[in-house]
Amino acid sequence: MAKAQLTDDEIDRIVALLISWQGKLSWELLTQQVGCMLKRPFTRQGLDKQENIRTAFQQAKDRLRSSPVTVPPSEMSAELALALGRVERLEAEIAVLKAERNRFLEKFATWQYNARSKGLSEAGLNMPLPRVERDRSTAE
Repeated sequence: MAKAQLTDDEIDRIVALLISWQGKLSWELLTQQVGCMLKRPFTRQGLDKQENIRTAFQQAKDRLRSSPVTVPPSEMSAELALALGRVERLEAEIAVLKAERNRFLEKFATWQYNARSKGLSEAGLNMPLPRVERDRSTAE
């Protein structure tokens, strides 16, 4: 039997989980957390196959490795701890979005090179899609 595929919404939820991840992070811990969150088991390979999840995982690992030791939340005011947590999540989200943007730019550069090598112009590539005639019968 084929394993269930991740939907775009589930991928977004896993990326959000990684953005807000605190503490030790490993593929094993992530698969356990995702299994609890989505109510079905996943493997490291299944999650790693998704480029967005792989990028978010690597960004989270880098962030957790480089994060300075901070004052424990119990020693700061609740408002400050909340604000600090929000700033950390936003910085992590920015890092993930920058990595994703760079992947798209690399893909665009590849497409641009291939289009030029095939003799396609920018005007040809920017042509609108053909109009779909939904009411037309195919048995004419």
